[in-house]
Amino acid sequence: MQVPHKFSGFFLAAEKDFSLVRGDGPPSGVHNVGTFQLSGDALTKFSERCPNAVTQTNSLPKSEIQVNWIAPPAGSGCIAIRATVVEHRDVWYMDDGPLSKIFCEDEADSVDTQPPVLKECCACDEAKYELTFEGLWSRHTHPKDFPSNGWLTRFSDVIGASHTVDYRFWEYGQVASEGLKQVAEHGSTRMLESELKNQSDKIRTIIKARGISYPNVTGKTFAVFRVDSNHHLVSIVSMLDPSPDWIVGVSGLELCLTNCSWIENKILNLYPWDAGTDSGPTYISPDQPTNPPEVIRRIKSNYPNDPRSPFYDPSGTEMKPLARIYLSRQRLYEKNCDADNEEENETKQACETEPWSDWTDCSSRCGKGKQTRRRTYKHPMKAKQSECKKKLFDRRPCVGTDRDCDYNSQEIEEAYQSDPECEVTEWGPWSECSSPCGKGNKTRSRKYKKKGARKKCERLPNPPMLQQTVSCDEDCGGDISQPVLSSDINPKCKMTQWSEWSPCSVTCGLGRKMRTRMPINKNMRTHHKRFVSYYMTRRRMTALDEEEDSEEEDGGEDNDLHITDQNDPCYGVETVEEVTCGHDLPPCDGLYGVPELCFLEPKPGNCRDSQTRWYFDSDKNDCSILFFTGCGGNNNNFMSREDCLDTCSKDRKFTNIPIRDQISTNSAGGAEYGSEMKQDCKTSHWKRGPCNATCGEGFRVKSRTILVSSGAILTFR
Repeated sequence: MQVPHKFSGFFLAAEKDFSLVRGDGPPSGVHNVGTFQLSGDALTKFSERCPNAVTQTNSLPKSEIQVNWIAPPAGSGCIAIRATVVEHRDVWYMDDGPLSKIFCEDEADSVDTQPPVLKECCACDEAKYELTFEGLWSRHTHPKDFPSNGWLTRFSDVIGASHTVDYRFWEYGQVASEGLKQVAEHGSTRMLESELKNQSDKIRTIIKARGISYPNVTGKTFAVFRVDSNHHLVSIVSMLDPSPDWIVGVSGLELCLTNCSWIENKILNLYPWDAGTDSGPTYISPDQPTNPPEVIRRIKSNYPNDPRSPFYDPSGTEMKPLARIYLSRQRLYEKNCDADNEEENETKQACETEPWSDWTDCSSRCGKGKQTRRRTYKHPMKAKQSECKKKLFDRRPCVGTDRDCDYNSQEIEEAYQSDPECEVTEWGPWSECSSPCGKGNKTRSRKYKKKGARKKCERLPNPPMLQQTVSCDEDCGGDISQPVLSSDINPKCKMTQWSEWSPCSVTCGLGRKMRTRMPINKNMRTHHKRFVSYYMTRRRMTALDEEEDSEEEDGGEDNDLHITDQNDPCYGVETVEEVTCGHDLPPCDGLYGVPELCFLEPKPGNCRDSQTRWYFDSDKNDCSILFFTGCGGNNNNFMSREDCLDTCSKDRKFTNIPIRDQISTNSAGGAEYGSEMKQDCKTSHWKRGPCNATCGEGFRVKSRTILVSSGAILTFR
């Protein structure tokens, strides 16, 4: 049995600790450091020279002394208790190691806030915690638009990890990884767990707990995990179901204390977060993928500022929590810290690294891609000898900054062509320029070789492009030039991205298709919608009788596709584009099929507007209302029920579809060719010339010519 060391004298003092105080030095004045109380033995007494100090009464050898210390009032900060021990006159010890202890008051704990994150944790021991996840979400706590099918409500499986200070698998302001997206949208944790395992050098324990569902949504689920001085943060996440992409959880919760110990208990309320991968505003919104993905944001009573949100409250009242976690420290695992610290210091020096390089550019100009960065060891030889395992290569997901992509990358093309499911046809011919005079756009298209491949292939990152749009510039001829549209858009007129091209207006021969865009500012959309509605009315009138000169009927008004009101901030900005289509369609020989687009599932899009459109329901052979959000979606989207039926209905009247073989004229003495007397002639598509005036009233001419004549040579105007 080891004999304890004896000492003859000691000096014990309490003083204010200023090691955590920033500034030029400690503040002056008297500080309350608490009070010593003597236990009544004959070995201790208060110091006569120093306040707040205790010393020995004699020089006899002693192995221990005991005193009590009463802490100062709240708000006094940290107190250092330091001891000096004298073995004999020439051997003494002061302040070193365990002869100094710093005591800090517990910070006011809040169930709604996280403690600050420590860059380094000085705790020597390891700790084991039990995590309890409790659901609070119910019809009583969150009654607004609570899902009527309550038996489907649940929290998905809980997944998380204890990890290092420089790692987060989800965080406010960051784009969700593919694994987090799977949790947020489907409640599937498999991919996120794989991502965590790939970061094993930054993780101590992967946390998993079974989800809670109806009728026990307000029940509890449990998990245990361990932390140490390197892995002293914890993060967890769970999906709120049903929802578009909403999650609850905590990111980077600090469990280490500044006094080198571990939190004993912690309670934290959990609120909903938007993962930024789906734009649906309600619990049961249909899928509306956000492209490009937005960053992770906290959902509050005033964000999103959308009355459809179940958490929206115009009064700004604080939201009630949806869940709560309880952390309870189960036990400590003691370690020999002195020996470990010496080895750790040597290892730290050998494993020091240079700073990370800057992130590379995103690997994709448009859509999802990857960014990488690197770093190196400062002492490569020492690092090799110490078997350092610091991460020297890092990557993260990113989204390209370009709005429009031509997807000309040979690698992408080859990747999809190698998948037989996603093989596409060759590109069709280019359409004519959307503007017959001046700058415009032209488009070409292709399709999947395998029917039904679109649904699968479009879910892949950077799916093959089925339409290409490029700018074009048609010669106006003569002395009158086409008015130039300003390329500098008024900052007050920021526009959405172009919608997808509409379905081709015909199922055989050549037709027209269009796309639109609108101001982002909702207050400016009324005029735009009125303009598009007017334009679509004109378009339908022309479709009813392509050969009639509709401009003459409308009083010669200009048919420009851009806003012409000079008082409008969007003056001169193109909002509608129209091009020819049908180059890959069969000739109009009397065999009319239903276009493939009519069998597409309707998609509302991924913006936040609300427009009434129509889609074709192939099961009912009829058109139904579609609430379109303003952008995205697919081609099963029509401005009117008439357009929808004309394109898709099996019982549609083909006389409403402009075809080249059906011609009628209403000019005096003109011939009338009906469907009963089919003429063996083919004409070009109508082409409009430039306006003959640069200001004021003018006129323009549209014309087409006979391509294959039946004997007569005619030009229609």
